[in-house]
Amino acid sequence: GGGGGGGGGGARERRLLTLFREVEEVLLVLVGWLLRLTPAAVLSLVANALGQQADLGAALANVGLLLCATAVGFSLHAAAYLLLLALVTRESPLPFLRHVVPAQVVAFATASSAATVPVTTRCVLESGQVPPHISRFVIPLGATLNMDGGALYFPVATVFLAVTAGLADQLSVASYAMLLLIATLGSAGAAPVPSAGLVLIVTAYNTVFSASGIPPTFSYLLAVDWLLDRLRTTLNVTGDAAVARLVAHYEAAEAASARERRARCGRELG
Repeated sequence: GGGGGGGGGGARERRLLTLFREVEEVLLVLVGWLLRLTPAAVLSLVANALGQQADLGAALANVGLLLCATAVGFSLHAAAYLLLLALVTRESPLPFLRHVVPAQVVAFATASSAATVPVTTRCVLESGQVPPHISRFVIPLGATLNMDGGALYFPVATVFLAVTAGLADQLSVASYAMLLLIATLGSAGAAPVPSAGLVLIVTAYNTVFSASGIPPTFSYLLAVDWLLDRLRTTLNVTGDAAVARLVAHYEAAEAASARERRARCGRELG
């Protein structure tokens, strides 16, 4: 009787496991269909938005300004990383960053900080300037929390949506302060996967400007997000590596200071 009951339970478990596997296969097929339809869907959204523009040149110029403003912001932030590394470590950061280039390439290709974690960890270890226990802690933590690229891009994108929607007169100091707060907190909670910040942009837009639904020019962001998302991820990964180097420097300095204190105490006791 006990053996029969156990066999029946095992059969039910196998049927349940088979059901879950079949559901997984169905979901994978659906995701595959969505991925194949995404280019055509984005193209139709962009075409619809362009068709509703009375001044097409101005619309494209606004998109160009969005790209330029984002690129300038990312460049300045990357320069801040370099400057911080140079000031703290008292040496050129370029030799260290040369080791990080493979991680930056993977970040640009995948647009995912989480997918780049193994490569970033290996790169900072191969630099010889970050010990394993620091890289294995700082890099995964940074992939989750360090979303500087998103924090820079979200306010720019939200202002772009507001200006192109005719809400430029509603921009004020309070609006910018709220955007900065939402971007800072929201970017830290964004998933480290491609295009995860698009939902936050819509949320920030609706919150700051008391709107609802999808902004009228949101399709423009969809059209260029494949590029900007890769640039954001590359900046985030660079920041993860830079912070790991800074933590390693501070730990080495603290260890050296502790050794010096112990030596001084030994001389005084001697």
